[in-house]
Amino acid sequence: MIISEKKLENARMEITLEVPENRVELEYKSVLDKIKNNAKLDGFRRGKAPLEVIERKFMEAADQEVAENLLKSTYLDAVTEKSYRPIAPPEFTFDKVSRGQGFKFSAVFETIPTVEMVSYKGVGAKERSCEVTDADVMREIDSLRERNATVSKKEDGAVVEKGDFVKIKVKRIDDVDPAEADKVEFKEYSIIVGKDKDEGSFDDALKGMKTEELKEVKMKYSKDYSVKELAGQTARYILGVTEVNKLILPALDDDFAKDLGEYSTLDDLKKKMRENLETYVSQKAKSEAKGQLMKEIVTHSTFDIPNSLLEKEMFALFKKVQERTGYTAQNINEFAAALGLNAEDFEKQLREEAQANVKSTLVLSEIGFKEELKVPEEKFREFVELLARRYNKPVEELLQTIEQNGSRESIESELLLDTALDFIYINATISKQKKVSLQEFMKGE
Repeated sequence: MIISEKKLENARMEITLEVPENRVELEYKSVLDKIKNNAKLDGFRRGKAPLEVIERKFMEAADQEVAENLLKSTYLDAVTEKSYRPIAPPEFTFDKVSRGQGFKFSAVFETIPTVEMVSYKGVGAKERSCEVTDADVMREIDSLRERNATVSKKEDGAVVEKGDFVKIKVKRIDDVDPAEADKVEFKEYSIIVGKDKDEGSFDDALKGMKTEELKEVKMKYSKDYSVKELAGQTARYILGVTEVNKLILPALDDDFAKDLGEYSTLDDLKKKMRENLETYVSQKAKSEAKGQLMKEIVTHSTFDIPNSLLEKEMFALFKKVQERTGYTAQNINEFAAALGLNAEDFEKQLREEAQANVKSTLVLSEIGFKEELKVPEEKFREFVELLARRYNKPVEELLQTIEQNGSRESIESELLLDTALDFIYINATISKQKKVSLQEFMKGE
């Protein structure tokens, strides 16, 4: 029986419940009977000891088990009756349970919070468009040729030319004391000269250089340069060439396509490359639009964030950062110290990202709940097929494993979020933008 309900901060609830005396007595009888049937006491056969002996010897254990049983069953009944949606085990507070009286206790637990949001149907977003050209397809194929090229070392004294595969070493010297410049270590890279004409490229400086030659290079970066640490700066480098190689590309013909193992002709390769590019830009544009929709809905939604979800997401993000950097630490402070980061700033960044992720998850969960969305079987199948390709396992074998270990439910929970996002997109007002070139599209908005 629920006596009172109270909403607390961070999506927590406190309920006070009371179990009537007759229900307490029934539980005592059940527990004591079980103890009696299993107890081994000197002078008595199993299950034949008088109940008063059992009570005298095992009442403390009976009190504990009765309390545990009543807490669990009464709490679950209340949660079901009130349609609460707990996301973490409750914390119980109670006095000692005793025979001959009722049992009163309180339970504090986190719930999926009530999300108050604006309409999630008809939300507007802009979706970029891109036209894939023959030249774009050829650039992709040229990249394949470069990855399958052979390398021939040039003679000593040969100069760097466009198309050469060059090993270089670079060190920045403008941000150190001139007297310490010689102590700065070089960083080594391998590049194809003339392939990338980005703002930060050393292409122009490399052309005409020879092996073992060193040159001082000045680079001026724009304010919107992609590397934030260099944006708007003028930097000085020492640039050196350690090896010059001729890149010998395979002939652009049907044999090259066949050697890749997936194509029968060069035209087949070109067709597949175009399909891949068009699929990529379509998915990227749609993903960006979905991001706009989520930002709009989340911004205009109000809800508490359960601490357990926030801490869980922060832990997951921290784990990903460790995997990405290859450094494992016991905690954030240790990790930040090892990588030269400000621990307070790093933790703040993780927390903000975790909050954004949890908010999106809660919104999508609420929409899935309200719309009674289900994960389509074909969507689940596609996900399993993707896993099968990734781990090189037969699809049916992986499906059987998922069913046996009970992981289907957790997989579908994740896929349901994606299903809810698809629902938002389908019901949104999408404004298709004018088509741009692939190069402009890849630079972003």
